[in-house]
Amino acid sequence: MALISCFAGPQGLQGMLTCLRDTEGMTGILVVVVLLAGWIVVQYVACARRERRAWESRSGIPVPLVQFGGARHADAVHAFANREYYQVLLAELEKGLTEAGYALTRDESLRVTIPEADWLQISRRIIRARLCYTAPRVTEEAIQDSEDAAVNDGYAGSWLRLLIRGSERIGWYITRPENSQ
Repeated sequence: MALISCFAGPQGLQGMLTCLRDTEGMTGILVVVVLLAGWIVVQYVACARRERRAWESRSGIPVPLVQFGGARHADAVHAFANREYYQVLLAELEKGLTEAGYALTRDESLRVTIPEADWLQISRRIIRARLCYTAPRVTEEAIQDSEDAAVNDGYAGSWLRLLIRGSERIGWYITRPENSQ
């Protein structure tokens, strides 16, 4: 309690240090030193953080130019361009599954395997959506030929597998509606 009374009195810094020395010996002074050192460390860390944030905006200090086509730029463009593309493919997957009598669930224990006939039908849909997105002016005949080739050589199935595995990684599984009730 005597230690607290040294901080409460209006005697100034010299009076406070004298009080600490007289009442608690070196313990009081060590407490003040530790608190002061902690405060200095916190201030230093905060100042260093502000310096790092403001480094690029200081005048007179040369800043390396942001590289067009650098890794950060490529990541941002990749995320932007592919978000809509995969949203189209996933929407088509959901429509194809619904039309074939399947549903999506978050419960892994209800997951089912798609039979080959449904697999081919849904994978054909995915390839059609992909072709229409990446080449919107292609004729219907060319789309049909590309669909047939993709289904026959397994390319359509690999796209369907990719979408299903990606969905399963974040917890979406294919099931039959009667299983999910």
